[in-house]
Amino acid sequence: MGKHVWPERLIPRSGWTSFLVSLLAFIFVVFRKLTLYAGQPSFAPATLLLAAIFLLYLAQPLLSRRFRWNPYPLIFLQVILIQALGLLRPYDDTWAILYVVLGFQVMYACPLRTALFLGGLFAALIMLTMTVTFGWISGLGRSMFMVAAMLLVLSYDALYALTEAGHQESQELLSELQKAHQKLEVYAAQAEELAAEQERSRLMHALHDSVGQVIFSINLIAESARLMLEKDTGRLPEQLELLQELTGSTLSQMRDLIGQWRPG
Repeated sequence: MGKHVWPERLIPRSGWTSFLVSLLAFIFVVFRKLTLYAGQPSFAPATLLLAAIFLLYLAQPLLSRRFRWNPYPLIFLQVILIQALGLLRPYDDTWAILYVVLGFQVMYACPLRTALFLGGLFAALIMLTMTVTFGWISGLGRSMFMVAAMLLVLSYDALYALTEAGHQESQELLSELQKAHQKLEVYAAQAEELAAEQERSRLMHALHDSVGQVIFSINLIAESARLMLEKDTGRLPEQLELLQELTGSTLSQMRDLIGQWRPG
């Protein structure tokens, strides 16, 4: 069996599904943050950060499709904005949900190795930021929960993408095998036709070599018999008997060759 080839990219099962999940996650974070920061100095910065993150989330796929925009600057700019949102006081852990939104974007825009690297970077930033803002014990607990939730949501689409890639690879292999089988059938038919042509050629040569020589001998004996009929009639029965034997042998050889020439 051939070595399994991993897909270059992990494409989620549905753009609309991932967009809906991302939109719901973003709405939840916006509601939680604006409720938490209402009437506080952090309200205006939080609003600006959330608006900027959402606009960049919408801009990245549009720019990539239309202008072949490099996605990495916009992705890292979103990372900076999400981290800034996580450092606003009073501290809250819901900002880390935005990494799920960014994770879907990374799955679409980046190769597999890069997407895995960025996923590890997101997890490390969540853990680092929460241990700084909430302390080691509380921060590790919160960050592990958020990272687990992020992995659960993203891995579902990733596993589905891998399954689809494997299915597509199997279909391509099946198609190649079917094409190879059709070519083998064509080659077999050509080989059979060539073998039949070679057999016909062999029989024609055999007919020419064996029967032709016998017929030539019959002609000579018939000519000798005609001369004996004029000069030496005593040897005529012997020549006629030999002529009859050669004629019977020739007829038998002709039947054998014709029997070999018949189909089946």
